[in-house]
Amino acid sequence: MSNWAALIIQSLPLFVTGLINTMIVAIAALGIGLLGGIVFGLLSCNKYKSWYSIPINLYVLIIRGTPVCLQLLLVYFALPAAIGINVSPMAAGIITLGINSVAYVTEIIRGGINTISAGQWEASYVLGLSYIDTIKTVIMPQVFKIVLAPLTSESITLIKETSIVSIIGLMELTRIGMNISARTLDPIGTYLPIALIYLSMTTMISYGASIIERRLYHGQGN
Repeated sequence: MSNWAALIIQSLPLFVTGLINTMIVAIAALGIGLLGGIVFGLLSCNKYKSWYSIPINLYVLIIRGTPVCLQLLLVYFALPAAIGINVSPMAAGIITLGINSVAYVTEIIRGGINTISAGQWEASYVLGLSYIDTIKTVIMPQVFKIVLAPLTSESITLIKETSIVSIIGLMELTRIGMNISARTLDPIGTYLPIALIYLSMTTMISYGASIIERRLYHGQGN
């Protein structure tokens, strides 16, 4: 046990580096996912379904129907070959997980918007609200309550999926663990702390979301 403690203390700076890189990829990818998913969800919801719903639906089908590992390899190896510009492991991870998250958030947002009754849209227009004002003040506040749980799940999934970037050499948590384990030949003392770090991050997200959810519904009750 003391050997494990010594290994953890010795490897702490590397764990911190891996954690920082993991969080950079996760936060940036989630930002892309939320921004793109909200836009695509609005454009492809039942209320405003048009021709652009077809490419959006095709995008969602392709991304959700192919492994994220394959998407990462395409972005890191095939994209530079196609455009002639090298992509760093960090950029490849952010791009891949970002475009992957967009597809899932699109479905979440679209499903949430589609649950809002047509009467609320019509009532907003009768009151003279513009489309943007209707979205901002009437539709999205309700949608946020509906989609908070699935968005939380997507955030947790995204954090865990950052480990896939280890295959292209990014020094995130999993890759750091692989390197330490290969050097020390102590997988338990290496991977167990990393697993606890991931568990801590996902638990904090779940706990934070539960607090927000309670406040939302408490406010609604008042």
